[in-house]
Amino acid sequence: MCGRFVLTLDYDMLVDILKGRFDIENIASNLDYIPRYNIAPSQQVLSVASNGKKDRIGYLRWGFVPSWAKDTKIGYKMINARSESVETKPSYKKSFIHNRCVILSNGFYEWKKEENSKKPMFITMKNNKLFCMAGLYSIYYTKDKQKISTCTILTTTPNTLMSNIHNRMPVILNKDDEKSWLNPNIKDITYLKSLLKPYPTSEMEAYEVSSLVNSPKNESPLCSKPVSS
Repeated sequence: MCGRFVLTLDYDMLVDILKGRFDIENIASNLDYIPRYNIAPSQQVLSVASNGKKDRIGYLRWGFVPSWAKDTKIGYKMINARSESVETKPSYKKSFIHNRCVILSNGFYEWKKEENSKKPMFITMKNNKLFCMAGLYSIYYTKDKQKISTCTILTTTPNTLMSNIHNRMPVILNKDDEKSWLNPNIKDITYLKSLLKPYPTSEMEAYEVSSLVNSPKNESPLCSKPVSS
């Protein structure tokens, strides 16, 4: 499960990375951004999607709500989707083909089970670089015609780093695969699923952080700061 993450790069660095990585028009004018240290379900997450010609950036509410849902409460149970079966699940199979996205991050939290407690851990790249988690999005209309755009983060089996912490991890796309994942003209299920694999352990690191992160009300750099040994 991926239930909490961060996006803490400074504005200028983020814009520079996005310009080099995606084909987005007018990034600076469309990017309403502040660093986030404890992003939680039901909150807005910065995402990139594509129409096959141009990429677009914007915010999606974390917690997938299928277009046919009776209400939005179902989103609280659909923050993650298992990559192994995503193409067969009624809630996700349409979005898997037509509505793929990436969720931007530079680290996520997971809780490591110990005898009588759970230890919060922060997992990131060794150079704290931006990475893209594979996601799906959905457009939902309320009874009063209000449009709500939501998403889910795909998960996969853990790499060797994560296997000591949890039995699942978010799908972090290889940089070379991001464009393929976003391209809605690619509909080959076997190929798309081949992109959904554990990220290489050699490029990642993990360390214990404060219990501050346990509450989504806490939003500061202290959430991802290493606990002193």
